[in-house]
Formats: sequence, structure tokens, C-alpha cells
Amino acid sequence: MAAPSEIGRDDAFYEHFQALLNESIPDCSPAEVQGMLTGLVCAGETDDQFKSWGALLVENDPGNPAHERTQDALCALMAMTHKDLGGKDFSFRPLLPPDTDPVIERTQAMAQWCHGFGTGFHWNGLVKPGWLETDAQDAINDIAELAQVDTASAASGDDDALIELEEYLKVAVQLIFEAVEASAATHTH
Repeated sequence: MAAPSEIGRDDAFYEHFQALLNESIPDCSPAEVQGMLTGLVCAGETDDQFKSWGALLVENDPGNPAHERTQDALCALMAMTHKDLGGKDFSFRPLLPPDTDPVIERTQAMAQWCHGFGTGFHWNGLVKPGWLETDAQDAINDIAELAQVDTASAASGDDDALIELEEYLKVAVQLIFEAVEASAATHTH
């Protein structure tokens, strides 16, 4: 498996990751998958717990070489996401299509990312309602609302608004991650 630091996150990464997903998870976009992994990380899951959360994304088919490649890629992306969220340099960013893609496609990917985040975050049920500070709970609710955005109404002039939402997601996810970590110190799972 590639070490997280060996994975580049340039615009081509999104397309390469989509090609890999097409082998094992053709119905999911890279945005939705990374959103789900980010939600799992925020809920306390780690890449070494693949046997627990992996079934959310891929069927258990260890004889299939694509399964192993996909598992390795998912675990590496999750480890990188955890490292980015746990670091002090605020390097986390949602995996979304390049800025050169049409706004409608980028808006749809952002909604998919948010949907994936909600699925991953609520999957294990470890973070109980009321455990998190109000700002973190508001951020979770905002992400849930963004998952419902009307992508058909996105227009080319919405580029600046989309960039602002992407920046908001970075901050919101960091806030949620840190709030869950602080909550874990005061609540027993």
C-alpha cells in the first residue's frame, strides 16, 4: 500500500481515483467516497479498521485483484485524511473535481461529498446527539443541507459561491473533527 505522503492530490488525482473506483465501486464518485471516509474519520474510525467499515463501500471479494487495489487506495486516502485533519497545518481539503470542470458537475460532486460525509459520520453511531458543541452540531447540519443542494440550478456565475462553500467545508470538517476528539475525552464510547 502506498504511504499517505506518496499520494499526490492534483487535479489528475480525481480522474485516476475515479478510474480505480470504476473497477469496484462504479456507482460512487471520488467526492462521495472521500466524503464518506472523512465522515468515518470524524466519527473515530481509522484505516486499519477496514474490516469494520469497508463493507460500506466495497463487497468483500478478496479473490478479486481490483478489490485489493481499491482497499489499499481507500485505506491510504483515509490515512491521509486523518493525518490532514489531525495536523496543525489545516491541510485538509475535500476531494472535488478540478476548478476547470463545469460548475454543475462540481456542485453535484460537492453534494455527493456531503452525502458521503453524513453516511460515514453517522455509520458507527459513536457520536451521540448532544455530545458536540453547538458550532460543531451546526456544521454537521449545514453539511447535511449541502447534500440536498439543487445541482440543476447551478449556473456558471456560481463559481465564486461554490469556492466559498468548498472553503466552508474545509473549516466545518476541521471543527467537527476537533469537537469529536474533545468529546471523546469526556464521553465513554
